[in-house]
Amino acid sequence: MYFEFNEDQEEFRASLRRLLSERAPITRVREIAETRGYDSRTWQLLASDMGVPGIHVPEELGGSGFTFLETCVVVQELGRALTPVPVITTIGAMEAIRALGSASQQADLVPGLASGERIGTLALSGNRDLDVDGATVRASVEGDTHVLTGRLDYVVFGHIADLLVVPAVAPSGDSVALYVVEATAPEVTIESRESLDLTRPLASVDLSGVSAQLLGSDHTAIVRVVDLVRILLANEAIGSSKAVLDMAVDYAKQRVQFNRPIGSFQAIKHKCADMAIAIESAEAAVMFASMTAADDSKDLRLAALMAKVQGSECLTLCASQNIQVHGGIGFTWEADPHLYFRRAKAIEPLFGNKVHHNDMLADLVGI
Repeated sequence: MYFEFNEDQEEFRASLRRLLSERAPITRVREIAETRGYDSRTWQLLASDMGVPGIHVPEELGGSGFTFLETCVVVQELGRALTPVPVITTIGAMEAIRALGSASQQADLVPGLASGERIGTLALSGNRDLDVDGATVRASVEGDTHVLTGRLDYVVFGHIADLLVVPAVAPSGDSVALYVVEATAPEVTIESRESLDLTRPLASVDLSGVSAQLLGSDHTAIVRVVDLVRILLANEAIGSSKAVLDMAVDYAKQRVQFNRPIGSFQAIKHKCADMAIAIESAEAAVMFASMTAADDSKDLRLAALMAKVQGSECLTLCASQNIQVHGGIGFTWEADPHLYFRRAKAIEPLFGNKVHHNDMLADLVGI
């Protein structure tokens, strides 16, 4: 098996990279990051011109009908550019609706998300959101209406979302179900929060008896949705890692000490080589996971956990080594390396940290 994209997918990658370099360069990203906002102009461009949010969604639901691999190409390039747009969060919401929602719910909710007219977010972040004892939102039934009450502390792009997919303890109290909530409902209070990753803003969401649509409580289907998002995060980490390696190599060629480029020093060579090896190793795991998702393979669970762990560790290593290659300037606010280091540390705990994932991997293989 060859773990690489085909020629058409690489051409798509090249066109997307050109678009992002021209319309959303790192200077623009920094400007938006300082206000903890999101790039609405680039979001509209990606949505309307390229159909990015729904690229792998079937055409009958308003998507482009491509495969999950095309979505992985997109996410890698967005990670490379650190583009502050809610692509992964919206895809997560769509996947939850497609996996658990009825035909009428899918027809009603998915097209608006696939076209980018509406922004969605899957309001999960930690490793206990799907546990009855860990979920922070409770559902009840009032007449024919499902009502949610509780608080969500770390919702990615929650401050701009139109639609929230919320995990809540079902009225029976013995399972966690996913519900759809309109973010504009008067019983919903959303407040922006400080985020370590300046290019991925967070929000807290308070639900005070808000009406919600029940999607379902099929635990297997919910876990599959989370695994798909883990794979997207791993692809994003690979894209960011490659950008960091390029940044380190370019700087090592330009920075001169003792009348020599620092790239000629053995210590700098070793750091860049370590980064390249880490990327090569992690990329194989991430590509395998992406292919299992595209084929809906039975190995999806195992592959997703491995990809998330390796992708996250790869970016953390590369981002930290890049700072070391840059030396003193690498720690400064004015330089770009810290933005990637922030992204690395923010990806680590999303949908479960390394320890949580390794525990689940051990259970899967019977250790």
